[in-house]
Amino acid sequence: MGLIFLITGEIFAQTVYKTHSHNDYAQEIPFWYAYSNGASSIEADVFLKDGSLYVTHAEEEIVEGQTLEKLYLDRLAGLQDLGELRKLQMLIDLKSEAYATLDKLVEVLEGYPNLIHGDKVQFVVSGNRPKPEEYKNYPDFIWFDHQNLEELDKIDLDKVALISSNYKKYTVWNGYGRMTAPELEKVKEVIGLAKATGKPFRFWATPDTKTAWARLARLGVDYINTDKPALARQYLDDLDKNTYTLEQPINVYRPKYEYDSDAQPQNIILMIGDGNGLAQISSAMIANRGELSMTGLKNIGLVKTSSDDDLVTDSAAAGTAMGTGKKTNNRAIGTDPQMQTLTNLVEVVSKKGYLTGIITTDAIYGATPSAFYAHRVERDDTPGLVQDLKESELDFFIAGGENQKKSIEEVFTTRSLETFKEFAGPTGIYIGDIKAPSMSNGRGNVLPMAVAKSLKVLEAKQEPFFMMVEGAQIDNGGHSNSTSDIVQEMLDFDQAVAEALKFADKNKNTLVVITADHETSGFGIMGGSTQDGSVQGGFLTVDHTGIMVPLFAYGPKAQNFNGVYENTDVFGKILELLK
Repeated sequence: MGLIFLITGEIFAQTVYKTHSHNDYAQEIPFWYAYSNGASSIEADVFLKDGSLYVTHAEEEIVEGQTLEKLYLDRLAGLQDLGELRKLQMLIDLKSEAYATLDKLVEVLEGYPNLIHGDKVQFVVSGNRPKPEEYKNYPDFIWFDHQNLEELDKIDLDKVALISSNYKKYTVWNGYGRMTAPELEKVKEVIGLAKATGKPFRFWATPDTKTAWARLARLGVDYINTDKPALARQYLDDLDKNTYTLEQPINVYRPKYEYDSDAQPQNIILMIGDGNGLAQISSAMIANRGELSMTGLKNIGLVKTSSDDDLVTDSAAAGTAMGTGKKTNNRAIGTDPQMQTLTNLVEVVSKKGYLTGIITTDAIYGATPSAFYAHRVERDDTPGLVQDLKESELDFFIAGGENQKKSIEEVFTTRSLETFKEFAGPTGIYIGDIKAPSMSNGRGNVLPMAVAKSLKVLEAKQEPFFMMVEGAQIDNGGHSNSTSDIVQEMLDFDQAVAEALKFADKNKNTLVVITADHETSGFGIMGGSTQDGSVQGGFLTVDHTGIMVPLFAYGPKAQNFNGVYENTDVFGKILELLK
C-alpha cells in the first residue's frame, strides 16, 4: 500500500465532569477536603434529635457538636462573607422522619439569609422526602433529589434539582474491566430516561475506581459519585486531555520478506524512538485502527535500558550504550563512568568505508544523536558537543540546531532538504532552530521525507552506509503527559520506519533495526477503540522509567536481534555484522 503523510486527529473537547462527595461527613476533614478539591456536590446525612440536625448516618452514631451548621453551613457562610464561595450543590440526606426533619432544615437555613438568597449554593433534599406532589409546598431555596424514575412523566419536576438512582438495580459491574452488553444497555436506558427530563442525573452505590469514573462520565452521568473526591477530581480533569482520536488513519507499509536472512547486510539503519515503550507503540496502533508498519515485523527483541549509575537511564547514557557498547553514567555522552573516551559506531564504520548520517527531530547536539559522534561528560555541554561534531567522521545530518549554524558551517555545508541530491563533503540540513517543531505545531511529514530523501541520495552513491534515525519527540509527549503528542509523534516515526522498510525491500542488503532508548512516563492504555481510533492514556510519572523497550528488526541477520538483552548488545550485534 502507498503511504499518506497526513496525520489528523482530535482531542476530545474538554468537558467539566462533576464529582459528588458521597457521605462527605465521613472524610477526615468534612467539607473542606471535598470543597478544596473541586467537588461540585457535597453530601451530608442529617438526623433530627432534641431539636438539632446532627450530621450522621444513624442516631446511634451521633457525635455531640457535629451539627449541620458547624460542619457545613458556617463554613459555607464564611466563604460567602469573604466573596470566595463558588457554585455548589449541597445534598442533604434526611435520615430521620421526613416532615419534621425538613421543617427543622428550613428553619435552620433561614438563619443563613446570604446563602439561601444567593446564587452559589443549591440546597437539595435527599433520603427521606415528602410526597412529590408536596415538593411545591416548600420555600424556593429547598430543592429535591427525586429517586423514582417510574414517576418522571407523572409528577411536576419544577422543584426537582437532581434525579438519582441505585446503580446496583441495573448492573453488578464492580468497576474493573467492562460491563456486560445487556447491563450496559440497562444503564444507558436509565441515564437516557433521566436526562430526557433536562435534569442532572446521579447514581449512588457505584464502584469507586478510575475505570468506573471514566465510564460513567462518558455515558453522561452528571455527578460522579465518589468517596475519593481529590483523586476523582484530578483524574476526571485530565480525562479528555488524556484521550485522543485519530480521525484519518494512515496507510501502513507491509514488508515483503524477500531478503536472504543469512546474507551479510551492507547497509544498516538504526531507528530510535525516544521514550518509545510498548504502550506508546500500542497507542499509535490502536489509533491507527490496529495497524502500524513496525508491527508487521516478525523479528522482535526486548532491550534492558539501565545506565551504569541508575536503574532509570537518561537519553545520554542510553544513547551511549547503543552507540558505543558500554554502559555509562546518566548525562554522559560517549564517555565511560571514569570519563574516558569511548569509540562510537560512526567512528567504527567510517574507518571501514561506510557513509554515515544522522536524522533526528531533536537538535543535532541533542543527547541521543550526540552519543553517535561526541565525547563529553555532560550532555548540556553544547559548545563541546558542537566541537566534537565538527571533528567527527559524520557525512551528513538532518536535524534541528540551526541556532548553532555559524559554529558548524565551517565544516558542514548547509543545504535545504529540497536541494539535498548528492554528497559534496559533510552536509548539514536544518529543520528547526533548536528542535524541529512538534507534530502538533505543524511539523508535517518532514521526518519521513528526510528519511526517504537521504536513502535516495545514499542509494545513488552505491556505497555501504550506517544511518541513525531518531523520532525524538515521542519523549516530549511522555514528559508532558500528553496522549495526543505521543500518538502523533509515534505515527510520524512509524511513517519514517515505513520509508526504511521500503528501501530495504528494494535494496535487500539493508538491515533495519527499530528500538527506543528508554520508556517515558509509565504510559498506559486505559481505554479506547480500534474501530474509531480513540485512545485513553494514563501516566505513572513525568520522567523516564526502567521498563524494557521493544526492538524490531528487518533484513539480513534480523534474527540476530531476537531475545532479551542489554542495550549495549545493540552495538555488539551491529558490530558483528560489519564486514
